[in-house]
Amino acid sequence: MATVGKPAYAMLPVRTGAARAEAAALAQETTRRLAEQGIDHPADPLVALIRSQATVTGLYDDGELAGCLVVHPGADLPHWSHGCSGPGIWVSLVPPVPGHDDQAARLLTLWLADHAAQHGLEWVWWEIPSDSQTRATLLALLRDLGWEDLPPVRRADGERITPLRLRAEPRPAPTVAISAADDALPLPEVSAR
Repeated sequence: MATVGKPAYAMLPVRTGAARAEAAALAQETTRRLAEQGIDHPADPLVALIRSQATVTGLYDDGELAGCLVVHPGADLPHWSHGCSGPGIWVSLVPPVPGHDDQAARLLTLWLADHAAQHGLEWVWWEIPSDSQTRATLLALLRDLGWEDLPPVRRADGERITPLRLRAEPRPAPTVAISAADDALPLPEVSAR
C-alpha cells in the first residue's frame, strides 16, 4: 500500500521578529517586481501591517516563505464591504506577479475561502490600488484565482482603490496540499450586519 506523504506547503503564524522581517522583505520584493511591470502596489502599508501586532500568516513551501497574508486588526470592515450582507474578514495578501508562478497566491486564495467558511464567514475582503495598469493586468490574474473586483472607490485618505471579495466556501483540496497549524489564522469575531 502506498503511503501518502506530508503536504509540501504549510500555513504557519508569523510571530517572531525574524519571521516578520522575512515577510516584509517578500512584500517589498513583490512590489519591486510589480513596479517593473508598471503596476502600482506600494509596499509600505502592507509592510507596516506585517511589522505591527496584526495577525500574519505565512505560506511555507518546504520551509521557505512563499506567500503571506495579514488580517486587518479590528472587526470593522471597510465601508465598501457593506453592499454584501453576511459576516466577513478583511485581509491583505502579498499579491501575485503577473507572468510569474502564481501557485502561492492560488493556494492562499483556496485556503482562505475554506478557512473562512469553516469559521462561519461568508466573505473575505481585500483592496488593491486602482489604476488603469492594475485593472488591465493584476485584476485579470486575481479574477482567475477567484477574487471578484468591485467598482473602484476612494478611501477617506483620498487613495483610489479597487475592493476585492472572495466568497467563503468549503474547498477540500487545500487540506491535501497544505498542512495548517491550529493557530495559523485565528479569525476575530465578526458579526453579521
